[in-house]
Amino acid sequence: RRSGSTAEFGKQWYQRRVRVMITGCDLSAITKPWEVQRMVAEKIASEFFNQGDIERDKYGKAPMYMMDRSKRDELPKMQVDFIDNICMELYESLEKANPLFRPLLDGCLANRRNWLNQVERRTSFADISNANVTLTHSSVTTRIQAMQNQPEEECSAVEG
Repeated sequence: RRSGSTAEFGKQWYQRRVRVMITGCDLSAITKPWEVQRMVAEKIASEFFNQGDIERDKYGKAPMYMMDRSKRDELPKMQVDFIDNICMELYESLEKANPLFRPLLDGCLANRRNWLNQVERRTSFADISNANVTLTHSSVTTRIQAMQNQPEEECSAVEG
């Protein structure tokens, strides 16, 4: 009976570990280079605002703060709050489990500084959206190609 509980504990521990890693992947845009992070955040915020509009217009419900289009100029603050309340603990835990996750934590910290700078400069949603237009296709392609050319052992070390 005792070995069964040990096996069950091991299974639960493994499942929690997998869930944390999947969450880390799901939220990984927060760890990307600033230009990419800014563009992804703007796209996701636009989707959230559209959903908030539907909830308000179709169902007569006040949208959640992060889905309220009237709060769109608070996106930089929302991003800092998201990083502080969700992402930091996640990426700190991953880095503690395996130091190879350090680049993800570093990327998260760098983007927190960038978003905080936007808060201090009182950057509007329109300013963020306009800045994203300058992110050219070729710069994205170059970054993707650089990531694809990473040595195979770097990728497998993170997986193992």
